[in-house]
Amino acid sequence: MEENMNISAFLIGVSTAFFAFFAIHILFWRKDRTRFQTVLGFIMAVWAVWNLKDLVITFPDMYRKEVLDWIMIIDGWSALTYTVFVFETVMPGWVTWRKLAYLSLPFVAFTLLYIIEPQRWVIYAYAAFLWFYAWAIVIIGFVKMKRYLSYVRKNYSNIDDIDVSWLKPVFLFAIISQLAWLFTSLFATVTTDIVYYVSAMLLWLMVLHYCWNFRPIVVEKEIERPQVLHRNPSSAIVEGVLERMVEEQQLFLVKNLTLTDLAAAMGTNRTYVSNYLSQVRGQTFYDYINQIRIEKKSVPLLREHPEYTLDYVANESGFASISTFRRAFLKLTGKTPRQFIAAATPEP
Repeated sequence: MEENMNISAFLIGVSTAFFAFFAIHILFWRKDRTRFQTVLGFIMAVWAVWNLKDLVITFPDMYRKEVLDWIMIIDGWSALTYTVFVFETVMPGWVTWRKLAYLSLPFVAFTLLYIIEPQRWVIYAYAAFLWFYAWAIVIIGFVKMKRYLSYVRKNYSNIDDIDVSWLKPVFLFAIISQLAWLFTSLFATVTTDIVYYVSAMLLWLMVLHYCWNFRPIVVEKEIERPQVLHRNPSSAIVEGVLERMVEEQQLFLVKNLTLTDLAAAMGTNRTYVSNYLSQVRGQTFYDYINQIRIEKKSVPLLREHPEYTLDYVANESGFASISTFRRAFLKLTGKTPRQFIAAATPEP
């Protein structure tokens, strides 16, 4: 048993150091952090404290049911950190101290209930509540994520630092981690403790990897503005004004071109341009601009200069990253850039 406690103490120390390191790095060393990254830094700090308190179970005669139940009650509050993280990702600025206080009410209620009635049925009821609460956050987050992704693809040509499609594997991993935590809390053993601490660190390491340069944007409500152009599909813009401006002025080479920029250049509003792209061309702004980049710049460059590096071709084509260039190229041509070069280069 003593050897097992040593393993638990080691894991608690490692996980505490893990979260403390990233909290200190983000909050004190990172000077260019956004509100989102500041929130993430505080979440890391909270998790460091939460892990540190688990050292109590490594003391003599403390690994018993009463102590473990109280640890579960306290640990359940960590669900609020997931809530803050998800909502700040897909709805930046939504979380306030008042809303956080409202979200805390059921946790306060269960904590008080256990103080008054420290029975096992309270623990089971709390576990059930946490499970349904976690699923509610995942479902709400998934719906908001889809809306967010739709918005950025309609309005931005460069989504590298604002894309949230990485939330899908995070949601899946979070569910697995939540299951591990519930099992650990209800059937505590040193083995389940190891599973919990390792899965928690892996989950947040994944989050940190995706969020290190992430800069969320506020999704604005898209208002339909009544215009003659909206009702008349044979308007001037359908006749090629948009395409002509994008191609002749080479607007597609602007790395951070937005729908607002394009609409301003055309002297109209972004809702109109977005409607034209989706309803007439069947594309988002993101897909349209990247298609033009591939067709007008990338393909000719690769055909004429197969010796150029892919980084150079991507940059010259208006792409902000090589990964976006590869994805767009494969989607449009059905080949990777390397495969395209091989097919286009005649054999000696």
